Amino acid sequence: MSARRIDQFWLFGGLFLVTLLIAASWFFLISPKYADEAKAKANTDETSAQLAKARSSFAALKAETEKLGDYQDQLAEYQAALPVTSKTNGIPDFLKQLQTLGTNLDVEVSGYSASAPSASEKVSTTKILPISLNASGDVENITTFLKQLQTIQPRAVLINTTLLTIGEDKTELALTLDAYVTSTVTEKVS
Repeated sequence: MSARRIDQFWLFGGLFLVTLLIAASWFFLISPKYADEAKAKANTDETSAQLAKARSSFAALKAETEKLGDYQDQLAEYQAALPVTSKTNGIPDFLKQLQTLGTNLDVEVSGYSASAPSASEKVSTTKILPISLNASGDVENITTFLKQLQTIQPRAVLINTTLLTIGEDKTELALTLDAYVTSTVTEKVS
């Protein structure tokens, strides 16, 4: 009987040892691997979400990049309307534009005078350049000249006063207007 007891002891001891080995394997080997797998899956999901967000941002930036030419054209238009302060403030070029505009409309543009620039009270980086000029020609042509001066030609101007003298041969127009320049330099992106 004692042999039977020893066998039972070894049997239960072996079962206990196997159970202990299974439990130890679970807690020290298998469970950490499951935790690592869950952590890796969470990291993969987070990275996938970040990648989707980055792709969306990239697509938006690519769409904006396709509009770059339009933005550059718009910037060039704005820079022509409001040139940067210089020694001449773009007045010679502006007067040439006015003379060309007048020639195209059969209006004689003459009697230019420009005063010294003064600071704008509303925009601190802008200066006002008072300009006076005379135009003569047909009434319809002078009217078209005024419309184009205010709306079509690229330089930003504000007509302050007009004095229209209608004669038998031609009509005379005396204008005082303000042209503008800025001290803010905006570089064109290439």
